[in-house]
Amino acid sequence: MFYLNIITVILMLILELKIFPKLGIKGNKRNIMRIIIVILIAGINVYNIIDNRYEEKKIIQENIKQQRENFILNNEVQKSRLMIKGLPESYIESLGYQPLFMHYFGEGKKYESKGNYKEAIKQYKEILNYCPSLDDNKVSAYDLIGMCYFNLNEIQDAMLNFNKALDYVEKIKDKKPKSILEALNYYYLGCCYFELKKWEDALKYFEDSLKESIRLNNDSQRAYTLIKIASIYLELNNVETFIKKILQSIQAFENCLKLHTPENYPKSYANIQFNLGSSYLIISKKKNTLENCNKAIQAFHEALKFYPIEDYPLKYARTQSSLGIVYKDVAQVHDKVENKVKNCNKAIQANQEALRFYNQEDFPMVYADILTNLGIVHAILAQVHDKVENKVKNCNKAIQANQEALRFYNQEDFPMEYAVILNNLGAAYGTLSNVQDKAENINKAIQAFNEALEYYTPEKYTLDYAKTLKNLGITYGEIVGGSASGALAEIQDKVGNCIKSIQVFKKALKYYTPEDHPLDYAQAMESIGIAYSILAEIQDTVGNCNKSFQAFNEALKFYTPKDYPMDYARTMFNLGLTYNILANVQDKSRNSNIAIQAFKKALKYCTPEDHPLDYAQIMASIGWAYSILSEVQDTAENCNKSIQALYEALEFYKIEERPPRSQCQCSDKRNYRSSRQVSYPDCSLGSAVQVRYPCSSQGPLSSCDPRLPPS
Repeated sequence: MFYLNIITVILMLILELKIFPKLGIKGNKRNIMRIIIVILIAGINVYNIIDNRYEEKKIIQENIKQQRENFILNNEVQKSRLMIKGLPESYIESLGYQPLFMHYFGEGKKYESKGNYKEAIKQYKEILNYCPSLDDNKVSAYDLIGMCYFNLNEIQDAMLNFNKALDYVEKIKDKKPKSILEALNYYYLGCCYFELKKWEDALKYFEDSLKESIRLNNDSQRAYTLIKIASIYLELNNVETFIKKILQSIQAFENCLKLHTPENYPKSYANIQFNLGSSYLIISKKKNTLENCNKAIQAFHEALKFYPIEDYPLKYARTQSSLGIVYKDVAQVHDKVENKVKNCNKAIQANQEALRFYNQEDFPMVYADILTNLGIVHAILAQVHDKVENKVKNCNKAIQANQEALRFYNQEDFPMEYAVILNNLGAAYGTLSNVQDKAENINKAIQAFNEALEYYTPEKYTLDYAKTLKNLGITYGEIVGGSASGALAEIQDKVGNCIKSIQVFKKALKYYTPEDHPLDYAQAMESIGIAYSILAEIQDTVGNCNKSFQAFNEALKFYTPKDYPMDYARTMFNLGLTYNILANVQDKSRNSNIAIQAFKKALKYCTPEDHPLDYAQIMASIGWAYSILSEVQDTAENCNKSIQALYEALEFYKIEERPPRSQCQCSDKRNYRSSRQVSYPDCSLGSAVQVRYPCSSQGPLSSCDPRLPPS
């Protein structure tokens, strides 16, 4: 067409310049000739356009015909391959378009639903073995294989397949499907780096996924990605950004629920409810713990309505496992013993239900995580139970669960998880030492904590290192627990272990600043105060009591009765005990009265209804204070007050269960941790010796189950 127009222009120039003048054609004749030539040229052009369009249409029709023939041939070849395998023709016909792909996809999903990921991988690889498979089918196959490897904890193989999927995504020409698959595969690769704890790489891929999700206006993918981004910021201890991102995730999931109703999209509705519950569980670690835990419970139970066991056994099990985590967290933040016990029992029930499907052969790592969580739950029960036999039983269950979990988390491949479980094991031995084989179990606890510190480097795992130091400090304090005339005190270096306890806590304070970690700082200061209080009974009473007062008063700056009533009560109780010690050697009247006032402040939060044994211990200590006071002031009156307080204490003690002066039945506050979850303070009263604190993991949660990316 272009050359025809060039020839036309040249012809017109020749006519105008040579032929018309030579023939003498002028005026109207010349114009008529021009018009005729233009019409002829235009006609030729129109004909050529029509002819070209016809040819193009013919080519398109031939291509469509060829594609249809290829499709039919491809389908027939796929059917033949399936028939060779002995599959019924009726079944093959029911698969419809791309029967081979649909068959292996369906078979792979069946194996996945049973947790047989290795067999699922074999099925998905059959799709790749069939050369004419479309690019989008190959992307799906590589993604499915990658997810199976991910669930097998074979992260490098998972990454290899997700990267292969991205290679085929680049070949897809349609922009929207291409963008959807890019967002998904960026997310999957982010999950892999997250699992490897390579936070910067993980964040990069999650941010790339988030950009695509926002561009596509895909709320569900955006919400999934925001959970992971929030979890990374939690790991990095950037609480402000963590809260911002997780709130965005919650909002995105709630937007999804407006479109995905249980009537129209029951499966999607259940998935969204599960992930909404996961978001509430994650934010509960740093904000409105009880409120957000209850929202998480509600969402998980809503998801379970649409996860029948026979259809979705693994999703049912995953939701039960998440409920086990959230009930454990609720148990840790409740003050009342009966609420702790109730939620612990619910946690045990949910975890045991999950273990029906997560067996150690097919799901070794998930199985180990559930055992770790069960260990924490039994440790909480050991802390709050009154009867010695119940304490021993639950401590042994906690120890057994942690030892079993250690079979799967070896120190070479999982140093962080291995250290977490050692920490929990040490805490369980420490709790058991209160009621059985004290010296033996304390030494086991110290051994476990020291081994954990070999894997918690302060540079890489700063807070975990500090929290394990705190547990170790508590345990050194335990060695010198009990009466000063006790048999253990005769064989153990009481002064030396008090000094070790103080040194370890001061080492932890390098990482616990009052600005960044006010509660951890307060807990460490309280424990230092306890150690000095014990030292005061042995040497330099006045000097060590004053150091103890200084530490307790520093802790009380952060333990306000409004926000932390039980921590405040525990510290006031310990403060009172120390004033009682000082009263024995200096200014009996003044110091005994200060002790009594401190005990009475503690009693406001330790009622006989909610905390009977703590109440009894405080009453016994008040009796001690009045006894000292009676030596210098109103002897008869104060002796009677002492007797009255001691009789009141005896109302709550059984002879066979009566604890020694320094032991409180629900005081154990060691740092129990899950490798994926955050534990929160057990806010029951502690004694001058038995004060242990729970540790706050920086890890996500795993209620989101990072081993299971959304499909």
